[in-house]
Amino acid sequence: MGIDRRDLLKLLPVAAGGVWAGPAHSSASTSQLRLEPYTGEPYKPLQEVTVYGGETGTFVVVDGTGSEYIRGKASQPFRFKIGGALGTHTVTLLDASGKPSASVRFAVDCRTDIRDEGGEFRKLFSDLTWTLMAWNNEAPVNVIRYGDRVGQFFVNWLMDHTHTMKGMKYFWPDLKDAVDFFAETQREDGMIWENCYPATPEPNYFDWKFNTGNFVRRLEGGFRQLRRAPVESHVEQFFVEALYYTWKATGDDEWMRGKLDTAVRGLRYAMKDLYRWSEKYQLMHRGFTIDMWDYVSDDQQEFGHSVFVVYPGQSQFGVFFGDNTHLIVGCRHLAEMLERAGRAPEGHEFAKLADTLEGRLDRLAWNGRFFAHWIAEDPDYHPDVGVDTSQQVSLSNAYSLNRGIAHDKCVAIIRTYQRIRREMPPSSPGEFYGIYPPFAKDFTQNEPGKVWEYVNGGVLSLVAGELAHGAFEHGFEEYGVDILRREKSVAERYRGYLPVTLRGKAVETPPRIFRQVDLRSVANADLGSGAPGVPGWAGEPGRDLAGLPTGAQEFQGVPFDVIDPASNGHRACLGLARGPGYAAEASVPVHAKASSAYLLHAAAGSDRTVGTLTLRYADGTSYSEYVEVEKNVGSWWEPHDSRYRREGPRTQDRLRVAWHKASGGLPDLGVFAAGFNNPHPDREIAALEFSAGVGESKWMVLAATLSDAPVFFAPYDDLSTGIPDGWGAAAVLYALLEGLAGVKDTGTAFNPALIAPRWPAAGVDAAEVTAKYPASGGYCRYQYHYLAEENRMTLEFTGSGGEFNVELLLPKGRHVKSATLDGRTASAAAKHVEESEYAVFRVQRPGAHVLEISLQ
Repeated sequence: MGIDRRDLLKLLPVAAGGVWAGPAHSSASTSQLRLEPYTGEPYKPLQEVTVYGGETGTFVVVDGTGSEYIRGKASQPFRFKIGGALGTHTVTLLDASGKPSASVRFAVDCRTDIRDEGGEFRKLFSDLTWTLMAWNNEAPVNVIRYGDRVGQFFVNWLMDHTHTMKGMKYFWPDLKDAVDFFAETQREDGMIWENCYPATPEPNYFDWKFNTGNFVRRLEGGFRQLRRAPVESHVEQFFVEALYYTWKATGDDEWMRGKLDTAVRGLRYAMKDLYRWSEKYQLMHRGFTIDMWDYVSDDQQEFGHSVFVVYPGQSQFGVFFGDNTHLIVGCRHLAEMLERAGRAPEGHEFAKLADTLEGRLDRLAWNGRFFAHWIAEDPDYHPDVGVDTSQQVSLSNAYSLNRGIAHDKCVAIIRTYQRIRREMPPSSPGEFYGIYPPFAKDFTQNEPGKVWEYVNGGVLSLVAGELAHGAFEHGFEEYGVDILRREKSVAERYRGYLPVTLRGKAVETPPRIFRQVDLRSVANADLGSGAPGVPGWAGEPGRDLAGLPTGAQEFQGVPFDVIDPASNGHRACLGLARGPGYAAEASVPVHAKASSAYLLHAAAGSDRTVGTLTLRYADGTSYSEYVEVEKNVGSWWEPHDSRYRREGPRTQDRLRVAWHKASGGLPDLGVFAAGFNNPHPDREIAALEFSAGVGESKWMVLAATLSDAPVFFAPYDDLSTGIPDGWGAAAVLYALLEGLAGVKDTGTAFNPALIAPRWPAAGVDAAEVTAKYPASGGYCRYQYHYLAEENRMTLEFTGSGGEFNVELLLPKGRHVKSATLDGRTASAAAKHVEESEYAVFRVQRPGAHVLEISLQ
């Protein structure tokens, strides 16, 4: 039986969080207590429960950890709202002497969720969750076998895993495996490996390229390969980040304590190794790359002829600020963990080091508006990259917003991105660039190697997420909302799926001159059922291309001359095959120069290679290309191309569906436009030569057109390439949950928790939000209402911890008149962030709470 993946997705977060097994309630006494409502399902935090069966005495309710959160005089009925830790809660009735006389147990569980009035951000949440679960071949996790264990990774690259975990930690229970694996495989000098891939024992490319400097190693008898791109100077920082956020989600102090020596060794390695550390600037350095990416500029590939490799003493090194803001926050995270583990002196050392590094970096790279991208150690190194590098804004500026840099710097960076939005090309989908302005040249050898694509001027949802998160935290809440809404519109354009990379500027159709090639002299087959001496289309009676428009036609932006069967004795196309009735080969005179050739054609049969196209030049030389299904031809049955694929960019398409028609309840039938570049456009083409393949398939050619420009099909969309989609979805999700919804873990397992709803910035008057870590059961949940006509805001909240810091964004121009917390008068502190005002409360009691604010 087929399973719909969206139905499965509805269950995954619950299953990952540990759906409660067993009955929703049961009696443990001779005097029966009864709970309503009763559905057989676990109750949810903040749900109101009614207890029947006790008229005298005292009711006491404890949560899943045994902590009391309700005590009240018995009544018939007795009502309360569920709060505290998840698990088995117990209601006990105490008699007048304080002894238990009856009790009832019930299960409490929840999952990460957002429900807002109108459903706008609920839809975004759903699309982001789907993207996280489906992007990796529609599987939420990868696995790596190491020894007798199988570990779960969101991605088998440590950096990618860590970025994806920003979202997946709210849904998935197993988070430790990646950290365990990279800790156990740490190189002897402290280096952390970057990724691990299946391999065979024979030497491969990475053994050859990464051997210098010992950046490759085999495991499992040679069937797994550890790798580290020599250019990468951020892997140790990602290890610390992965450790830190895994610790927060699991709440496992003992496990964290066991990884600290690995983290310390890793950062110490990063601050002494020649590949990582600048003696000149006493900061992290790397080769000349685009932000944190792993490929060097074209001119720097001369040393090792590899995009990934750098050579101390030969390659140009410089300070990339993102490596350093990442190191600075890593030192502070490590200091926090060391302090928690009872290693305070070491913690103080790393905290002090962070301050020192921050001062050095600010003096070197901060220009008053943003961090300068890359500062060469050699003052005479001025590569010709076609852009003023001092004015480039690279993506780690958005990441740095969330790495603890000073508020004034965050404000300057946010305003820089707002300025980019005003200046960017009108066709751009957003200001969330990998780098802006992009490098016009010298970063072209890495695929796709084009300006406005990938990280070189592509627009990235991971930047949108980081920027939105920073905007919410630094007083630009409406800008954060605007970013989320724009990302929602992108997901909607892509059918409920958020791609991570879009093209930064629309592709313009190049000026082209076309020339049609006349195939009438070689045409030998009909478009329809055929005629005496003329085979029908593809030799499949009853299924043909009758109805295909003929004459001068344009398909996918290319003009073709499609032969009318009636005008040429039913001979409307060239059928090539090694069988009777078709041609084994054919030659069509051209006598012209061209940069490319386009064919209107299709394949019939099961062979992958259906023929060969040869450009025969007037000087006697030639160029040939195999015609292969899915590469430059497609099957005429069920024709399809890249239109709905998640992979981009469409600018590289060579094959497009040109025309299709329904087929009486069977799959559609159709033909393709395909482009073939001429590697020698300066040579005159004497003829186009067609040769059938050696198998049983048929190659049907309907028309041919030459062009004076390289192959080009207008993109179907603005999809680009190069980055796992899980990165972007996770970044936008954490901006939605921590930023707009405002639930943030400020301890471990949400103890304590920050609740900072920013719904007024979105014009949302009611919302229900739950953030849960399935790895620990830690959670925080609230229900928010703003009643403008009553000048009143209410917030009901609870969580697994006993401490809550509430920072409630007030509607513009409104202030707190009075407040009550759990029915008692409460005083609010005011917090101002730029032009925004928050009402601040601190609650240090477990259970469910109700905050009511009157506004003026």
